[in-house]
Amino acid sequence: MDDMSDSTLEIPVLEPNMQVDFYYRLKSLNELYLFYALSKTVAQLDLQIIDKQLHDYVDQKSLKKVASFGLRGEIIFPIPYIIENNPSLLGYYRLLFGFSKKKFYNGDVFGPFNLLEERGIIKPGIKNYIPQLCSSLIKTAKMLIDGLDELSLPIVHDLQILTIGAALRGGVNDDIGAIAVTNIFNLIKNIVSPYITDIGEKHIKIKNDSNRTAMIKFLSDPDIHISEKIGKTVRPLLSIEIKGGRDESNIFNRLGEAEKSHRTAKANGFCEFWTIIGVDVNLNRAREKSPTTSVFFNIDNIQNPESEEYQKFRDLLCSSLSIHIESSDIKDKSLCS
Repeated sequence: MDDMSDSTLEIPVLEPNMQVDFYYRLKSLNELYLFYALSKTVAQLDLQIIDKQLHDYVDQKSLKKVASFGLRGEIIFPIPYIIENNPSLLGYYRLLFGFSKKKFYNGDVFGPFNLLEERGIIKPGIKNYIPQLCSSLIKTAKMLIDGLDELSLPIVHDLQILTIGAALRGGVNDDIGAIAVTNIFNLIKNIVSPYITDIGEKHIKIKNDSNRTAMIKFLSDPDIHISEKIGKTVRPLLSIEIKGGRDESNIFNRLGEAEKSHRTAKANGFCEFWTIIGVDVNLNRAREKSPTTSVFFNIDNIQNPESEEYQKFRDLLCSSLSIHIESSDIKDKSLCS
């Protein structure tokens, strides 16, 4: 290689597949946990209540220091009003303060708050502790700003990305899959919200228009099980597989995996089979790889309330669950709570 005079040398073309995966993961994180998610939530809330809670929970010196950098207080300080309206934003502040999920939630104190970030829900037993949680994290925020001589939105973003960085390098595909499942959980939660009777980390229970209980379970093989209870009988309805990866070269292998899950579900009595994917594909080839799939959906399209594919997803889901939802009934039309 020292002699570069050989004109026959072939230099391979390197594929930036990991960076493409990183891009889509960051895009999803931005919609869930970064400034875009915070600003969208704040735009839907009452600024007078936000300002009152900031003054109730944060000392004037700290608020003035943040204001001197041209930032509103909620960008740095978590308050109950914001967390209660979008529990997932606990992840925004966790990332800002530099704590990995494992470090933050590994313990008896912060562990029970994991559902806020992961599923955007606040269990009844946790709600009373939100003010204490915010008070604790506000003290962390004060230590952060006391240690900095400059602060801006780009710096806030950079600090969050530094926290995310290690996770981006490790287990990219698993992380992308987990984010995809979280996005679909939030999507379904928002669509069926008027009918919800119980919700947990891996389930949503509703009472449908026939006064029967329907259960949406987030498990594996398939990723989502939807069933209805009729008397003492549980009737399987819908099997959903989520393949949220962005690697186009591997999508048909992933569709083969979805097909195996759907066949298992079919053997267990399910009658409808959906596959949600993260890339655009030729539907004829997709059907060859997963002939059991009834409908294919693109994960980005079904999260856009203005798209025809979202409306199709919503209408078919409501039909499967025997519920009736108008667009005006959906609590959060951004679908990112």
